[in-house]
Order: sequence, then C-alpha cells, then structure tokens
Amino acid sequence: MIENSESASAGDKAEKSEQLEDLQLWASWLQQAATISTDIFQLVQLELRLAISDSKRLLVLALLFVPILILSWISFTVLLAWLVYQINSSTTCGLLAFFVCQILALLAIFWGWGHYKKSLSLPLTREHIQQFTAGKNHDS
Repeated sequence: MIENSESASAGDKAEKSEQLEDLQLWASWLQQAATISTDIFQLVQLELRLAISDSKRLLVLALLFVPILILSWISFTVLLAWLVYQINSSTTCGLLAFFVCQILALLAIFWGWGHYKKSLSLPLTREHIQQFTAGKNHDS
C-alpha cells in the first residue's frame, strides 16, 4: 500500500512537472507573441510617419511637375508651329498649327473627363443594386 502511494505520488509529481513545463512553454510562446506584436506595431507607426513625410514631398514634387509639364507642352506645340511656318512660309499656318495642337489637347482632356466621370457614378454598384432589388421584388 505504501509502495502504491509512493508510486502514485511519483506519478503525480511527474505529471505535474509535465503540466508545469507545458504552462511554461505556453507562457514563453505568449511572451514571444506579445513581443512580436509590439515590434510590428512600432514598425507600422514608424512606416506611417515615413509615408506621411514622403507624401508631403510628393505633393511638392507634383506642384513642381505641373508648371514644367505646361512649359514642355507649350514648347512642343511652338516647335510644331515653327515647323509648319518653315514649310509653308506662312505665319497664319504656323499659328493655326499651334491653335490646332491646343484644341486637340483639350479634346483629349474632355474625352478623358467624360470617360472617368462615368466611373464616378458607380455604374456596377447601381447595376448590382438594381438586380438585387429586381430579384427581391420578383421573389415577393
């Protein structure tokens, strides 16, 4: 009887030590997970700060880009107008070529405007809602 209680207490001690080891493993894992999540959170914060500062720089570059683009376009159209003037020796034809280049650019912008304006009305979403409501009315 004493041997049984001694072997039972030894078995209990072994089982308790295994459970303690399991708990320590879980605690270690949770601690590592907490550390990793804290590190990831700090990384996200730092990256967001960097992105915000870079977005300010991008805005400045965009503001510099617009005048340079306008000057480049005007230079290009003046060059085309000058070539037309050189070929025809007519100032009117050169100025007309400059004017036509500007009008063609405006037409391209208006075409793009109309194209992208359609997507602002959310046509696919409206179509989906209409199908949904039509299906719901049909079921009733």
